[in-house]
Amino acid sequence: MSIKKVSLIFSCLLGLSLCSHSFAEDSHLQTIKDYEEFRVAVKNDVRILSMQDERSGEYKGIEPTIANMIAKEIGEDVEVTFITITSANRESILDSGYADCMIGTYTISDDRKLRYDISSPYFESNVSILVHKNSNINSVADLVGKKIGIIKNSNSAKELVKYMISKGLIEDSQYDEWSFKPELWSDKIGFESYESNQAVLTAMERNYVQAFCCDKVILSSFTGDNLKLLSEEFAPQRYGIATRQGSDLSPFIDALIRKWHDDGTLEKLVSENLEK
Repeated sequence: MSIKKVSLIFSCLLGLSLCSHSFAEDSHLQTIKDYEEFRVAVKNDVRILSMQDERSGEYKGIEPTIANMIAKEIGEDVEVTFITITSANRESILDSGYADCMIGTYTISDDRKLRYDISSPYFESNVSILVHKNSNINSVADLVGKKIGIIKNSNSAKELVKYMISKGLIEDSQYDEWSFKPELWSDKIGFESYESNQAVLTAMERNYVQAFCCDKVILSSFTGDNLKLLSEEFAPQRYGIATRQGSDLSPFIDALIRKWHDDGTLEKLVSENLEK
């Protein structure tokens, strides 16, 4: 059989049947083998990492390739069902049991490790800033007094504030890493959260926000005639594969990522996709 490619909506319609076998068994790995289906949450609009072909529906990039590789390691007859996610809904999709794991530009952080098992990193990007070419914003210092668009549930706002503090642009007396909430921050800059990349871009067009703060690998998909990336990059973001805590799928995936890192498989995969 060919690899299944389904939308999030279709997966939700199948929710009851999908969830019924996700975590009911002691061995998550054995359940996947028995059903011969590995359900992976991925994005469909990130160049290099995960893009979905509009005509064929096929998912291409580093993250879908890793998903297929993991499936074959679980069992020769195991096929991948891709579930499309955004940064805003990816955690809820994993929590609900619709997906066995999430490979969706998910940055490894201490607070996220409290909620999920997260594998060793398979890719790294920095945080950057996207602005209009005809704006007067040429550096992070020019963001003072501006409203910044971010994706809901991302780390971007926190990382930008930390970077501006390190540059002396913001006083650190108001910042607390564990209680930080983008929607409440108002010292020198403000933030507006959106559900999707396109929503932020639309907000930029209407001047509701003057910049888009996100990972460079994501923002690079939107550069062109009207939009540019600032030269400043900061806060390296290491992406890991998230699974439910305590699942025997977690150490299995982590061991594979470590192996593929050590034997050069991941380096080759990244290089091949960067060249496309």
